[in-house]
Amino acid sequence: MGSQFTCTLCGRCCNGFGRYITINQKIGGAYGCSLSLTKESFMAVLDPGRSELFSDTSYQNEHPHACPFLRKEDEETIVCTIYQSRPRFCREYICCTGKVMRQDTVCGEMKGRRDIKTADPALQRAWNGLKERYGGEPDPQWKDGVRKTLTASGYDVIFYE
Repeated sequence: MGSQFTCTLCGRCCNGFGRYITINQKIGGAYGCSLSLTKESFMAVLDPGRSELFSDTSYQNEHPHACPFLRKEDEETIVCTIYQSRPRFCREYICCTGKVMRQDTVCGEMKGRRDIKTADPALQRAWNGLKERYGGEPDPQWKDGVRKTLTASGYDVIFYE
């Protein structure tokens, strides 16, 4: 069973991209940038209403490896200030691999390859055990172990396609 990914605006996916995205120059209201991962050059334009947020560099001071266009909008929300003109790599990137549910309620979001964001202590304990047992396995074995273990514990596991 698959589902579509929905961004939670946690910012974790972009907190390391500052190592790869470089602002080379400002040209009028745009920024000439490069993305070393793909050798891509792109023009970034701040999204409407994001200029003031972009001018606040406190997030970069706290997270020096974050994408230079990432900003903290409020206590829970981290946003891309160039979302509409972000490079192809960012458009195609999906940081979550799935979600864990119980009785139609999301209990956890699977992040990256082996992390989970959850407030459910039982799910966190089960996840830690999964990482110890299957953490070094290739993705198909990891997903099979996650699905079997969590389903046996009463959770529903949905991997994004």
